[in-house]
Amino acid sequence: MLSKLSLTGKIVFLSIILQAIIVSVLECLVVYFHVNYVSHYTLDKQGQGISEADLIYHAIFILSLGFQIVIAADALWHRNVVQLLSLVVFNLLSLIYASIQLYQHKILEDRGLSSDIFNPSNDFPTHEYTMNYYESRMRPLEYVIIGMVSGFSLFLGLLSINLTREFGWENYKTYSADMDIRKAYVSLSVLQTLIKLDIFFIGSYAIQLIPSQKIGYNMSIVEIVLIFFCGTMILLISWFSIVHEMKYLLLCVINMLCISLIYLIYELVRINIVKDPDPYEFTRRFLTFFLSTTWCLIFFTVVYSIICFRNMMKGIYVITDEEELEENPRKKRFSRILSPTHKPTSNRQSAIDQRRTRLSRRETLD
Repeated sequence: MLSKLSLTGKIVFLSIILQAIIVSVLECLVVYFHVNYVSHYTLDKQGQGISEADLIYHAIFILSLGFQIVIAADALWHRNVVQLLSLVVFNLLSLIYASIQLYQHKILEDRGLSSDIFNPSNDFPTHEYTMNYYESRMRPLEYVIIGMVSGFSLFLGLLSINLTREFGWENYKTYSADMDIRKAYVSLSVLQTLIKLDIFFIGSYAIQLIPSQKIGYNMSIVEIVLIFFCGTMILLISWFSIVHEMKYLLLCVINMLCISLIYLIYELVRINIVKDPDPYEFTRRFLTFFLSTTWCLIFFTVVYSIICFRNMMKGIYVITDEEELEENPRKKRFSRILSPTHKPTSNRQSAIDQRRTRLSRRETLD
């Protein structure tokens, strides 16, 4: 793969891998100190749930680094400008996540363990000494993580400008036959990228709810399973409808996603209503971040799904090839001629098929 990339592409990909390795190691060190710190206390049921949730948040952050590698590899291999830009946005979201993680740690260490029973030992005689000891080791690591992600976000943004120019020219040459096709291609690329991000954030949100019974969330196991299962199924169906350009299946997905937007708003309001006792005191900011980000992603997914649906209704398709038309002639009913210069060999052609047709005709004339 690396041999086919430009110098800038190789630098970007290798730097993403290097960042993932270094930050993952630092996160593992933070987890190590956190587990040792908590081991000095006898936790109640809620304390155990909060501690488990904290470990889950570290695991999500490490998974996000692996997700960035996958997104980068796919973007660079397919020369996908939209997905490359989404990588920059995702890295900025990781920076926000790391900042929230630092803030939540401070709250957990200051107030979260104050009600739990401290178990003194020869090396750690008091609660204050134990807290200061582990904070002095965890806090610098967390600041280094934030600094690395901040610096890398700027670095990635600058290199992405060059890659956008490089990839954009090749995509322009491929999809410049017709402006409608080109716009449809961009919309489809944006939608595919949004679905990938949706899957990560919905899955991450569902994982956070695993210790909900211990923490005291007003949420049953059945609801947690339904969130993960239904969210994943809707997005997989959405991906299937896009890959095969099935407009009526996509219309069903649009309706289901609109319902999920209402549910996410309900969850946001419910989580941010402060109660006494407050089960969301130590997790509210994480949950709010994921719910808000997921809502925005799904909202834009609905918007671009509607755009792609309208393109399909106009007969503008990007992926579907000519062979599928021969197998399913009913799909020609909604088609129209896309190129004003000549009549295509079929009423519905992908952008790549149109380019091949033009090249073959030029060779015949020559």
